[in-house]
Amino acid sequence: MKNLIYSGLFAASMSLTSTSFAQEVPKQIVSVKTAKSEEVAPTIWVSGDVISRASSRISSEQNGRLTWLLDVGKKVASGDPIATIDARHLEIQLAEKSSELRQQQANTEFLQKQKKRLAALANNNSTARSEVDRVERDLLVANERLSALTLQMSQIKLSIEKATIRAPFSGTISQRLAEQGEFVNIGTPLVQLVDLTRLDIRVAAPLDVLDYLNHNQKITIRWKQKLIDLPVRTWSPAGDLNSRTFDLRLDASNQALISGSAVTVSLPTQLPQIATLVPRDALILRERETYVVKVDTEQSATKVSVTVGTGVGKWVAIDGSINRGDSVVIRGGERLKTGDKVRVESIPGEATSNSLAAN
Repeated sequence: MKNLIYSGLFAASMSLTSTSFAQEVPKQIVSVKTAKSEEVAPTIWVSGDVISRASSRISSEQNGRLTWLLDVGKKVASGDPIATIDARHLEIQLAEKSSELRQQQANTEFLQKQKKRLAALANNNSTARSEVDRVERDLLVANERLSALTLQMSQIKLSIEKATIRAPFSGTISQRLAEQGEFVNIGTPLVQLVDLTRLDIRVAAPLDVLDYLNHNQKITIRWKQKLIDLPVRTWSPAGDLNSRTFDLRLDASNQALISGSAVTVSLPTQLPQIATLVPRDALILRERETYVVKVDTEQSATKVSVTVGTGVGKWVAIDGSINRGDSVVIRGGERLKTGDKVRVESIPGEATSNSLAAN
């Protein structure tokens, strides 16, 4: 009998403890804003690629053995050396031409003096005029030879200068295409140089969207669960006959994007229409879905899957079961599930426009 009484008391105690624990579960604190309606353009999402506006294979401009080459990942400024080629044979040629030039300069100076002496004698009829003409001819040939040697020396100096391959623009070495010690020829690729600051988003855009594009128009892209607005930089006026698309470029300069990665791009397909907008902070982006957490008048959370449309400043158009005037969570909604109870607090520095905050 005592065991039955103890068992009953224990069960009642556990029931009360469970009920008390359930009542004491803290509510998730969230911040909310009210969805609104505005006129925006309907969009479609297409694939795009992050590319560098300046990406070049830097090649050798001389024949010779590669004596030094920058490693992958090194950053260079425009004009900095990237690689060097053995140019000792060119330096020897330059020394030989310098010697010939000095000899020719001495010969030219002698002929100039000889011409003056013969001219004075010819005026006194002390020498034949033909002798003067011969010296003038020799002097002309000597001057031309002097000019030719000067040009040859300039050519050798240019070749020596080209033995040091320099960066044509600022960037980062992304790939080595040759190795130190190899014999390379003119035109042999040495490195891949990529400018990681001047980036573009390249999109094969459907021809139907061409009528709704303007230069510097803001286009929303999605990359690594982030939404970014980028301006239209340029596009090709000619479409591809097979794919019915045209090349569209968005300016992604100085953005924290990785060249070579894929993004999705929101392109306008019609003239502006009325759409529901929520703050960008309300969007919770996951690999397989994008959703918004809605809070009703009883402080209960509901997950609502949405499709993202055009961005308008800090707001973005969405398509889903969200209507104008609905309260959507902009802070604290990442771990909420449908049915969870929440407690709404106002955003510091802002007046809460939703009456839920008063509860």
